[in-house]
Amino acid sequence: MVYYPRTSRFHAWQFPPMNISISCDFDGTITRLDTIDAILEQFALPQWMDVEAEWAAGRIGSRECLAQQSEFLRVTPTELDAFIDQIEVDEDVAPFFADCLRMGAPVSVVSDGFDWVVRRVLNRMGLRGVPIIANRLVHAGDDRWTVRFPHSAPNCGSGVCKCSVVSAPSRLVHIGDGRSDACVADACDVVFAKGWLLESRNRRGLPSIPFDTFATVRAVLPELEIMAPAAAQRIA
Repeated sequence: MVYYPRTSRFHAWQFPPMNISISCDFDGTITRLDTIDAILEQFALPQWMDVEAEWAAGRIGSRECLAQQSEFLRVTPTELDAFIDQIEVDEDVAPFFADCLRMGAPVSVVSDGFDWVVRRVLNRMGLRGVPIIANRLVHAGDDRWTVRFPHSAPNCGSGVCKCSVVSAPSRLVHIGDGRSDACVADACDVVFAKGWLLESRNRRGLPSIPFDTFATVRAVLPELEIMAPAAAQRIA
């Protein structure tokens, strides 16, 4: 089990860090599927799909999408936890976090998903005290739920504005796969990408380090402090 020091700032550590700060997406990155879609497919009224279509068409942002979709959830906390406990994760994630701790590389999970899900999955993996930035899923009694957005920002339609929470006086590294990672990835020095994010960055000619599992990220981790963005292009 890996224990991380609890601090008031998600960049702060209790030992001298490497000169990098790593932000890591959750859905489809740490997990092998999008947990929000999986939960909605299993427990939500069918109307959630109409809201999803509005988001996919770009007519609403993820914040409005999640706010509406959470109202259609019909699941007790016990049922939800049992479902979350069956979600598969990348088996190299826990060793990656252990590597970061050993090397003094600050790493946080920054997700536009639900903190309830992120925290339970990380706890199951033995990753205690990892800093988590995510939307707050709140049990409203019986089988009803609502969601709050403590990390949103003006002029940003996302539930979590990753650009506003990922910053440090150091080299920024991001690991992700989806649309919510696009903006913050553009502001980072090194980007590990797969899925939609990798395709998007390739179309725009932006450097990325492709990865399928965290085994790739672990292999490159010792070089991140000195790696220039151009080096990521050469690795790709």
